[in-house]
Amino acid sequence: MTPWEVAVAQADVAGHMILYTQAPIVKKIRVRGVLPAPHRSPAVRIAVGGRRADVRDLLTVHEIPLFREDEVLGPWEAVSRVRHTAGGVRFSSSDQVDIVFGAPLIRLVEDVPGEEHLEDRAHALLTTLTWPAPGYEEREKAPSLLVGFLYLGEGRMRLYVRHQDDPDVVGCDVRLAEAGPAVIAEVFSRSQERELFEEPGDDPHCAAVVDLTH
Repeated sequence: MTPWEVAVAQADVAGHMILYTQAPIVKKIRVRGVLPAPHRSPAVRIAVGGRRADVRDLLTVHEIPLFREDEVLGPWEAVSRVRHTAGGVRFSSSDQVDIVFGAPLIRLVEDVPGEEHLEDRAHALLTTLTWPAPGYEEREKAPSLLVGFLYLGEGRMRLYVRHQDDPDVVGCDVRLAEAGPAVIAEVFSRSQERELFEEPGDDPHCAAVVDLTH
């Protein structure tokens, strides 16, 4: 698969996971971040925690491969894998567990039983009818994509952006209270202005960060 095919699949999962920032994905656990796997890996990472959790107090981060024998993993399959693992007791071998942002990183390599809920179907149906989201083909043709996001704390969020002509991910930090139309319009354009790039620090999921919180 090409780097852009990976970005399209990451964006597809990120779009579906937005629902679970507002409602639990399982029990009382919510999605607190969707991260493009580092080193241009064909995988996505789902960070989960409590309702108010941010990057400082995540419960776990789940890494999920996006392709199986060259077939794209459906976003609802990603939801099912996170539900199956986050909702029960799981024992993982040492090669499946690492640490990222101070939380256990669990690599989910095996298939799990499907656990799609009726609420999932309802959300997909209602959002499609009332505010059609771009489909997979539209994302393939898009010049830029949102491939992930992470709550940073203090009312800020990092948006992970990819552009067709650049294989690297750029993080854009925004302040949610100020994230109106003007800021939204800046995300894709300002993330291409290399003079604004800053080092990402301890974040391995992007090559640079652009601060849009001013």
